[in-house]
Amino acid sequence: MSSVVEQGRWRAIDVGGAKLDLWETGVRSDKPPVILIGTALTADELLPVARLLAADLGRPVLAYRRRGYGTAGTVAGSGSVRLDAGDLVALMDELDIPRAVIVGVSYSGAVALQAAADHPERCARVVAIEPPPVQSASASAFRVANTRLVTEYEHLGAVRAADRFLSRLMDPHWRLDVERMLPGAVAQAEADAETFFTADIPALLAWDYTEADAAKVTAPVLLVSGTASAHWFEEEIEAIRAWFPDVAHVSLPNADHSMALTHPTEVEAAVAGFIRDAAE
Repeated sequence: MSSVVEQGRWRAIDVGGAKLDLWETGVRSDKPPVILIGTALTADELLPVARLLAADLGRPVLAYRRRGYGTAGTVAGSGSVRLDAGDLVALMDELDIPRAVIVGVSYSGAVALQAAADHPERCARVVAIEPPPVQSASASAFRVANTRLVTEYEHLGAVRAADRFLSRLMDPHWRLDVERMLPGAVAQAEADAETFFTADIPALLAWDYTEADAAKVTAPVLLVSGTASAHWFEEEIEAIRAWFPDVAHVSLPNADHSMALTHPTEVEAAVAGFIRDAAE
């Protein structure tokens, strides 16, 4: 039996040499908790979904910011998707969580898939919402786009380059839109922008997840896409979905790559339905 859901709260936690900001509810349950991994730049993108899941599922729900985000400060040097996956497991160890449902979006979708391959015994279910298109037919174009982002950062600095990037990804009024959906997120994104350019982009360009990695995944996998997203995200899902022995795919109408912020109810419904399908 689970207790009444309490308001989520943030706290800093030291995990294997990294400091992570952790958001968690006070609910208790014998079911595996849901852990939502902070993504790149707009780190708290999954927080609206986390709040909805906490009210809906009756099991522990946690969200955290990866190293280099929030109170952790900027990462020194290039990041690593595999290192981020290791941080997730170290966090689970610190919190005495043997297995969890793992949810990631965009960059953190890559972290979720990597964790499921490197530590399959720790993952009850895995959700990857539009993971980075590094295996798709558009992989080369994606890599070129990221290289150009780094060039913009070198010329303009982190905050201005981040503004240009988010203006293209969302719209020119992204600050108003994001602040309305997630108060405080604009200032947080500006503070975290250095990590995005110096750690996350190099980590993505070095990520070498293959069919051999996917073959190690034993948990059921849900891949989520949006019909209004750039074509390369749908291509990525088409490229990797056959790699997993137990995989589902949900495509959300009229949702784009920012769906966790713009369509949190629809994203939560897809994730919650996938979790409820589990015979735990």
